Amino acid sequence: MRDLLSAPGKRLLDRLAGQAGALFAFDFDGTLARIVQDRHGAGLSEPTRQALHALAIVAPTAVISGRSLEDLRPRVDGIPTHLIGNHGLEGLHASERVMQQAKDCCRAWLKSVAKAEEALTRAGVVVEDKIYSLTFHYRQACSPPAAREAIFHTVSTLLPAPRLVLGKAVVNVIPSGNLHKGTAMLELMHQLQCSAALYVGDDDTDEDVFSLPDERIVTVRVGKKLTTAAQWYLARQSQIGQLLQYLTEARARAVSA
Repeated sequence: MRDLLSAPGKRLLDRLAGQAGALFAFDFDGTLARIVQDRHGAGLSEPTRQALHALAIVAPTAVISGRSLEDLRPRVDGIPTHLIGNHGLEGLHASERVMQQAKDCCRAWLKSVAKAEEALTRAGVVVEDKIYSLTFHYRQACSPPAAREAIFHTVSTLLPAPRLVLGKAVVNVIPSGNLHKGTAMLELMHQLQCSAALYVGDDDTDEDVFSLPDERIVTVRVGKKLTTAAQWYLARQSQIGQLLQYLTEARARAVSA
């Protein structure tokens, strides 16, 4: 991995910003917004909000999040971005049949989860129903290992078997299939006719984009990590505003050249 804000990284950003068809896409939690103890309190800092808005005015910009669209929309209200939620399941006009299948799947899972509600609560686990997927949160658990054990015991009983995507103090339970952040990224590029793209994420949920075998996409992870498919990194989340500002300025230089 290489530092995106190094001299070579900035040269790459200059080239990318100079392409009229480039898309700039970002995860939300841990990327645009810092991780907080209470997920309901997550939001954009005012400098990041202003910087994201400025970029979205001059270039196609997207937020691709594990949050539901209902949850995500008010957090980026007023910023003209393309929004994709539920790990790629919402926001790209998936067929009604696919959406209904995901919804029915989650309804069935919730019945099984209800049987384990007491054990999950005792372990400090909170289950979030996102209609098309579920998320088991354990950030506030007294014993994270005990919380994970309770979660994995519960999800092992779910039928049909879900796809599990681990995150920071969360376990995402997603209907199996071909829809995920990676396919959402490719579909959005197709719909917008983008010839190149940048994607920035911070977690295992973003590896579906990082691992795409597509040379058009520059992938960036927040936080340097050896076991990632991302090509570049930002050292810390607080640098996201600097990146957004640099991209906006690079775009302006390219347009005026």
